[in-house]
Amino acid sequence: MKPSHVLALFALAVLTGCAGLMPPPSEKLAAMPVVTYPDKPGTGDYVYKLPAGKAIDMHIRADGSALTAPVAQTVGASLARDLYLHKQWASEDGRHWVRADKLIGIDIGITLPSWEAPGPGDLHLTVDRKGGQ
Repeated sequence: MKPSHVLALFALAVLTGCAGLMPPPSEKLAAMPVVTYPDKPGTGDYVYKLPAGKAIDMHIRADGSALTAPVAQTVGASLARDLYLHKQWASEDGRHWVRADKLIGIDIGITLPSWEAPGPGDLHLTVDRKGGQ
């Protein structure tokens, strides 16, 4: 392969990688249909809205060969602010977009009953707002 072809392929790879660092234009996202939880999207591209104050169901399941039977439970939690989502992008106002992991941080901790922690196990999900818009 010629050096100029290698350089062109490298430049294309760099530009393609950089494209994922910038959110789509706000005008493009504003023109997309907004699907509000718990509604399901149709076909095509869309923005998904998790509205503030509305319970968002989370399904918790435990299964496996060490259990006598699988268990499942649904719990609901509400967000303090609206959250708009499009692929890996997030916004609180539907106009200013950042990578979702820069806006919301999620941490999960699991403690199983043990000699060191007798009693019920604990599944702890922490959802923190990282920054404002």
